[in-house]
Amino acid sequence: MKRFPYIFILIFALFSSAVFAIETKEDKKIREVSEIDIITEETKTQEAITKPLEESEVFTKPEQERSFIDKFFSKVVINTKLGPIFILPILDSSVDLGPNYGVMPIWAIRDKKRKAIGAVIAPSINYNEYLKLTLTYRHYLFPGDKQLIVGRVKYSTVVQRELFLRYFNPEFMGSRYRVNAEFHHLIQGKASYYGYGPNSRKEDRTTYSLAKTGEEFTVSIPLPQNLYLDFTHMFFRYKVNEGPVKTVPQLGDIFPETYAYASVSRDFMTHRFALFYDSTDHPTVPKKGTYFGLAADISIENFVSDYSYKIYSAQFKHYFNYKKDSPFITAVHALIQDQKGEDVPFYALPVLGESTGLRSVGDGRYVDGGKFVFNIEERITISRLPILKFIGELEISPFLDMGTVFGTLSGLKSENLKFGYGVAIRLVIKPQVVVAADFALGREGTNVIIHVGYPF
Repeated sequence: MKRFPYIFILIFALFSSAVFAIETKEDKKIREVSEIDIITEETKTQEAITKPLEESEVFTKPEQERSFIDKFFSKVVINTKLGPIFILPILDSSVDLGPNYGVMPIWAIRDKKRKAIGAVIAPSINYNEYLKLTLTYRHYLFPGDKQLIVGRVKYSTVVQRELFLRYFNPEFMGSRYRVNAEFHHLIQGKASYYGYGPNSRKEDRTTYSLAKTGEEFTVSIPLPQNLYLDFTHMFFRYKVNEGPVKTVPQLGDIFPETYAYASVSRDFMTHRFALFYDSTDHPTVPKKGTYFGLAADISIENFVSDYSYKIYSAQFKHYFNYKKDSPFITAVHALIQDQKGEDVPFYALPVLGESTGLRSVGDGRYVDGGKFVFNIEERITISRLPILKFIGELEISPFLDMGTVFGTLSGLKSENLKFGYGVAIRLVIKPQVVVAADFALGREGTNVIIHVGYPF
């Protein structure tokens, strides 16, 4: 059993090689025609990689001349006048909640004027042993190739509730100013708590639910040479309650003092000041460029906040495209955070878990005063063809995650690093829709995550 993860990676490597090796002449011909339709020799620029996508003449090709991928999607798509609907099954198994079953139809609505996706509607219904039936409605609007408006509503039979709204525009009013505004109302029953530090034990897992309500607003002011000065205002109210998982202890059973402290409603008013460099070609589906930022989060007690503390962070991202429109993109991400000041509830500390850098474990697995994360992926486009009546990409990405948490910077030690690895399968529909399934392995087991968007 100990050799299984290495065998998994070997099998995947052989499979990836085979995908490229067995491409038929017909598939290659269609792919080349499609790519010429997308990006001509005269327009193979950085901007062309993310330009709005147009209908391709490949759609008029006879059935026998289409690729296997295009044939597959043509069989599972419901075509409507506004755009196609793709029925996506939900079959995942998280460390926190176990198996999850359901279905999520994805309706891509075409903006005929821009010849691109104008909106995506993605409701879902799924069942989990602990949350029971969960209904979710997602609505994504794309006013431009880089702008994004998101609305999400979620209701579960047990615990889970959510109302989420977001507006993001990296070219506000035609300028280089970036604006992001979000509203959150969430009761989350998914996360677990194991205690503080990198040596917290898997056997000490407890369940809880976290109520979170608040808003945040960010404006990024452009400076010369791809530099930006960033200001973020955040206000959130948190409270911890009992969790939904009945097969593990409640937080208060194993960590009574931690639960008593966290179960009182707390207010957090935080302001972030950041300076960053960003040469990436797209804010949500980057294919090339570099991001590096330094930030400080400041909370002052009695200034609409119950605590005084600071969080210092440095983040780096790089996307290496080997050549113009290459099917291989190496994506690298690194983050380090260090929190100073008053003792705050555990949920307000740096966290390392499923959605925060280490995909092989559950959300909230490691918590402490600081954290370090390093991720690397090889994003391999195995098909760039008309999908769902849009030009899209089917992508397979083997990845490696590693990270740890620490009480102080002096406690950041290599022997405390945790590792996870696996493969992500993604459907990327331009200009900025990404549907993904991540299959992750680690020392504590496996994790399967279905989500929308890149992890970094």
